Amino acid sequence: MPQRLRDILGQDANIRVAVVERAADIGPELGPGPRPVIIEALSTLGVEIFTNETVSGVDSEGVTTASGLRIPSKTVIWTGGIRASALTEQIPGEKDALGRIIVDGSLRVPGLKNVFATGDTAYAATDDEGHIALLSCQHALILGRYAGYNAAADLLGEPTKTYRQPVYVTCLDLGPWGAVLTTGWDRVVSGLSAAEAKIKKILINTKLIYPPPATDRVFALGEARPEVDRAAQEFATKA
Repeated sequence: MPQRLRDILGQDANIRVAVVERAADIGPELGPGPRPVIIEALSTLGVEIFTNETVSGVDSEGVTTASGLRIPSKTVIWTGGIRASALTEQIPGEKDALGRIIVDGSLRVPGLKNVFATGDTAYAATDDEGHIALLSCQHALILGRYAGYNAAADLLGEPTKTYRQPVYVTCLDLGPWGAVLTTGWDRVVSGLSAAEAKIKKILINTKLIYPPPATDRVFALGEARPEVDRAAQEFATKA
């Protein structure tokens, strides 16, 4: 955001970007692993951080928090989290707090033999250690492969496969500063530099999240196999 504003208003423009976080730390969902890197990046970019603050009011002149803090601003961006598609409400069965349907190992909805849930609509275990797939591209892509395979196998009377995705990484874009890459569910920061992690993030956003060309049917079907995880292969060999 700081760089985008300078691109619009001029590199010498007097700008102010502030993040208000109601939790005690910035990026609470990401845990303590990458937090020092995030703080370093935001500080370098000139972004102010206000933690332990809850926004109580927004008007045309800025933001007010519950503690009485006033931040003048002409532009306020509110982020309110994510939820599963409202279509899940049409499917009977147990759901999590985000509205995702709790599925079995094959991604089938319990009690509905002919219904599979996948992607951001599925609450699915990634392994046997209690980890659950996130609403993210790295999980949605593989969930889609398993669900598609299992739906086809079910129609043909073939055995289904149990969804498993043991490799987990987080790659967070931090603007012109670069990016931070972590590995594992405990989010250990990798040895990549900010610039190297940025290259990984660009690779994810421009290549890995996209389906293969439909013009090559054999290649596309091969890429649809459940065991294909290009992102895991990329990070396992080069991170």
